[in-house]
Amino acid sequence: MSETIGESRYWNALWEQYHVAPSIAFCRVPELEYAARLELKGRVLDHCCGDGRFAALAWPGQTMDAGCDIDPGSIEQARQRGIYKRVDVADVSVRLPYDDAAFDLVFDNSAIEHVKAVDSALAEVARVLAPGGTFAFNVLNHRYFEWWPLGESAKQSYRDWQPFYHAFSMDEWSKRLERVGLKVTSVEGYFDREAAQALATLDCEFSGYYIRKRPSRLVWTYQKLPFVVKNYWHNRLANLDWKTGADEGAGYFIKAERING
Repeated sequence: MSETIGESRYWNALWEQYHVAPSIAFCRVPELEYAARLELKGRVLDHCCGDGRFAALAWPGQTMDAGCDIDPGSIEQARQRGIYKRVDVADVSVRLPYDDAAFDLVFDNSAIEHVKAVDSALAEVARVLAPGGTFAFNVLNHRYFEWWPLGESAKQSYRDWQPFYHAFSMDEWSKRLERVGLKVTSVEGYFDREAAQALATLDCEFSGYYIRKRPSRLVWTYQKLPFVVKNYWHNRLANLDWKTGADEGAGYFIKAERING
């Protein structure tokens, strides 16, 4: 198991794919490293699947039973990838279009924290999981904002254009999962303070530029001086450690089991 970003088997391909938005390439490394360890046994739902690109990278050549997302355009792209037996447009906080106990594994990649009605979304996950089934998800946590490097004003603006509703501690996630019949079985961590602050800096600057057309000196120099600035960030990120203790980093990869019918 690699521990630095540059050692990851995913890094070069991610940088090639997302170099115009380096925070995405960076955060995808631990997400993929942990997700790829999941064994896709039984019936599998990719919850908030987006366009299916993440699943295709994590589990190449494998087919999942279903993928769902709120965005019709993303679902159409997911359909075209051919990696899901069915795809559905769905508001995951209201009702999933699946029967009770329909899945043995539900996976969510960095989306549940952006669902405002998270308790309703978790209850729906529990409903569609079979007893003994697994809900696996990764999420940035409270430390991401506690370690925020750019000042309070930038933090509040960022949370406005990147709606991040649930930067919970592990204790809070455990309580909310337990309320709907899900028991945490394992937790793994990622991004220490240095890595989390690098992610926050890049994601704030680049997402602000692309989503809100917010001027950014960092983005301007990144685009105008690619040989110097892109290389700097590629090398800096590659040398950062991504793996931490279970509850020591700014991110969690959590697995929880459905404990009742």
